[in-house]
Amino acid sequence: MKVESISVKKFAAFADAQLSFVPGINVFIGENGMGKSHLMKLMYAILKVQGTSSMKKAIAQVQSKQTCDREMYEKIARVFKPDDDQVGRLVRRKVGRNKATVELATVTKGKTTFEFTSTNNLSCKQQLQSVAGFKPIFIPSREALAMYEGFIHAYQERELAFDETYYDLCMSLSANPLRGPRATQVAALSEPLEKIIGGRVVLEGGRFYVKSFHGEGNLEAHLLAEGFRKLASLLRLISNGELPAGGVLFWDEPEANLNPTLVRAVVGLLRQLAAKGVQVFVATHDFLLSNELSLDAEYRKGKQAPSIRFFALYREREKDGTQVESADSLAAIANNAILREFAAHYDREEQLARAELAQKKE
Repeated sequence: MKVESISVKKFAAFADAQLSFVPGINVFIGENGMGKSHLMKLMYAILKVQGTSSMKKAIAQVQSKQTCDREMYEKIARVFKPDDDQVGRLVRRKVGRNKATVELATVTKGKTTFEFTSTNNLSCKQQLQSVAGFKPIFIPSREALAMYEGFIHAYQERELAFDETYYDLCMSLSANPLRGPRATQVAALSEPLEKIIGGRVVLEGGRFYVKSFHGEGNLEAHLLAEGFRKLASLLRLISNGELPAGGVLFWDEPEANLNPTLVRAVVGLLRQLAAKGVQVFVATHDFLLSNELSLDAEYRKGKQAPSIRFFALYREREKDGTQVESADSLAAIANNAILREFAAHYDREEQLARAELAQKKE
């Protein structure tokens, strides 16, 4: 199932925005507070509810509008964690009562449309068709592999300061590895990651380890460098089939705590996932990651090259809320906050060099 578009009105940082996506890699850039993570979480919550509802519907063969209202409300509340689970706090803040509307369309399964008010009422108007067993994946900016031990039980029994994307990710990580033909099919994706981290990811006694290829035994996940842990999490999701062809991956700031030398490996992996039929959504602040993807979009052509689209989220003083600019390469994006700041950095460096040269001449 591929997300075709989303339209949001009066939701969080957005007054009115419409975005159309490609089936390959979709990249969000922009300054902090523009709504990149919120947009990905919203799409994830909608798709997650649909996957859960589909499994229930397959058993009961019925799903009421009231069930959709309740499930959507509860999932959005758990994914965003507003105070007292009041989803009305996600409605764009204005004086008096207000209402947010959301419409998510897929390529083949129709639309989900709903609205919710600042007084915490949510109403579904239209639902996606059932997709049995569909599991979107959301990888937060903070890695989850090291916190896995005991986290699922603690989340179920205690009030934790983590939104539900962490719980959902841990549940996906807990699935057993594939075997037989399916394991062979994902080997092309998993083997390059295994070479980078130096072993296979295994779950033993409720704790994750990397089993070394070099006879060095098992290394506890929390002793592994954090950048490697992020890659190890993705490796686990590929090897256990939780991220299959036809799935949707949301990855928030994949570059966080990742050495720049690994960025090209991440870009290559995203490209391979897209080529295998995984639709990818990435939010990034990283110059290297975004520009490597842009080089792919501009120079890698042909049937095997995945489609790539960039979305710049920005604000203008005379306009309300976050604005969105999209293009198929960064070169065509006018509001590129990453490039703007790098250009300013080089300008400052040049000014300092000129000032120092002038002092020496005096």
